[in-house]
Amino acid sequence: MNIIVCVKVEPDLSVLSASDWQAGERGEIPYDFARWQLSGFDQSAAEMALSLTDASLTLLTVGGAQTTPVLRTLLALDFQRAVRIDAVSEDLRFHPDAIAALIAGFHHQDEKAGVIILGPQSSEGQNRQTGPLLAEMLSWPCITQVCDIGRAEDPTLLRVVRKTPETLQTLTIRPPVVLVAGQAAQDCLLRIPTLKQKLAAARKSLDVLRAASLAKLPPVPVVTLALRNTRRSGVIIEGGSPADKARTLYTGYLKLRGNR
Repeated sequence: MNIIVCVKVEPDLSVLSASDWQAGERGEIPYDFARWQLSGFDQSAAEMALSLTDASLTLLTVGGAQTTPVLRTLLALDFQRAVRIDAVSEDLRFHPDAIAALIAGFHHQDEKAGVIILGPQSSEGQNRQTGPLLAEMLSWPCITQVCDIGRAEDPTLLRVVRKTPETLQTLTIRPPVVLVAGQAAQDCLLRIPTLKQKLAAARKSLDVLRAASLAKLPPVPVVTLALRNTRRSGVIIEGGSPADKARTLYTGYLKLRGNR
């Protein structure tokens, strides 16, 4: 079974200060000093693919040369091929349909893969649309909130577990299919390569493709970026006994919520 695992190598935005974000309101946010990494969702997507030990795994990302160290680490974990789509001339953070078009274009060039696995969102765009858009472009079914993947008794089928608000669903599916990792998959940590694996991966080549050869990307410039105020308001209940404060809390706030 041939599988494409799509990952987003992104900067660790938690190291940015408020002043960095305010500077970003005028255009690009400088984060060259940040460590580049995979999100928890993408780590889970990669680990679930690696659990299918007899599968042929291709790693795919869209980005610049700064993604190379992360791709090298993943190559050490039994991925047979790593491909980077070079689209650094375009800002695709808030353009999920363009990312989906690039992935679909890559698949059309090499139609061996029948399963594409990816995370639901990046920490930059947080679009949560790439997987469903990709499935629509390929005319494939799309299964979201996937937390486990395994082989069915029939080797041509997959057993997929997905989490719903009420329960866990176990599905038996026949590829082709797009699988999107979900919240419950984040406890599926990506394994760490050994030194021997890293040395072996250093001899593997990284394929670099130009975005223009896969899809036509309309320019989508970022006009401005704004820092959202996420602080929550609060009320201090003063005076009276603890019983009076509890009564005020209930009658003034909690009781009103129960009547909605």
